Amino acid sequence: LENILEELHKKNYEILIIDSIQTLYSNKIASAAGSITQVREITFELMRVSKTYNISTFIIGHITKEGAIAGPRVLEHMVDVVLYFEGDATKEIRLLRGFKNRFGGTSEVGIFEMTPKGLISAKDLANRFFTRGKATSGSALGVVMEGSRALVLEVQALVCESSYPKRSATGYEKN
Repeated sequence: LENILEELHKKNYEILIIDSIQTLYSNKIASAAGSITQVREITFELMRVSKTYNISTFIIGHITKEGAIAGPRVLEHMVDVVLYFEGDATKEIRLLRGFKNRFGGTSEVGIFEMTPKGLISAKDLANRFFTRGKATSGSALGVVMEGSRALVLEVQALVCESSYPKRSATGYEKN
């Protein structure tokens, strides 16, 4: 933290990105990186410096396997906005979903595409979530709402009798 603060005093920065808050530590605090005390005090100091110098600050944190913010929940209570960046490692689509926003709603979702040139706003969503063609057995279309956005999704099911049944799903929880 001290190195970051020293650098911030040298130049007039507009944006600060911390990746990740759980690995950042301060020499002035006698506890391990990622501890409640470290996360709380470092976040407080980053907020103070950000407000003093008018710097937009993004604090990135780890998540658990269940998708919750890892470590102490104190971080969620201190910041103004909590966003989750979601996606399937095998697909190029990423969702940016608001969980907390002191300045507005959290019902909207941003849909992005990971490309070789970086992250861009996803276009032509209708063609991404279903295949056009004639209706076939085992295929159904449905509409789901993500914020104010209506998305058309295709669900395909293949069913057969088997001595060794197997369930598999791609793109959504199967249970």
